[in-house]
Amino acid sequence: MEGLLTIVNFVIAALVAALTALGVSYFRTRGQNLATKHDFDELLRQLRTNTELVETIKSEVGQRDWARREWTNVRRTKLEALLGKMHECELYLDRQRESAYEGEPAKPEIDCISELDVLADLYFPELKDEVDRFRSICRSTMLRISELRYAVLTAGNDQAARQTAYDTFQSRWNYPELRTARIALRAAARSLLERIMNVE
Repeated sequence: MEGLLTIVNFVIAALVAALTALGVSYFRTRGQNLATKHDFDELLRQLRTNTELVETIKSEVGQRDWARREWTNVRRTKLEALLGKMHECELYLDRQRESAYEGEPAKPEIDCISELDVLADLYFPELKDEVDRFRSICRSTMLRISELRYAVLTAGNDQAARQTAYDTFQSRWNYPELRTARIALRAAARSLLERIMNVE
């Protein structure tokens, strides 16, 4: 009977050892699975966070790129407008000079010289020197045209007085200076356009 008890004890001990080993293995595997699931959940959360961050950065970069392209386009368009105003100023001076030669009163017109100034101030600080020079020559030319107009109107039908007014204007009117300022402004604008558009 003692032998049977020993065998039963041995079998029970073997079963307990087997169950313990199985339990330890089960709980170890279960713990690893829980740890892996926790790690997986953490990785998934980090992936979501990183994806959101990447999308935010892409959006911000896209907006900055869009804003830069729009600003480039606006400046290109405004540069064309600036050169248009420059030519408009010259035509304005020609009209004023012709009407002054005829002894006609000045006709009210939009001040294209001030509009040229505004465009340059708002969009093209790089062209300040060239615009200032062109504007200054336009303003001094307008002053000389006003003096011519006054002299011709004062002369009335006196042809000698009119001729003196014309000669005085011609001696003080420096058209080459205006032309040089126009050429310098146009060249600076072209150079700026190439920089704006990244074209060499």
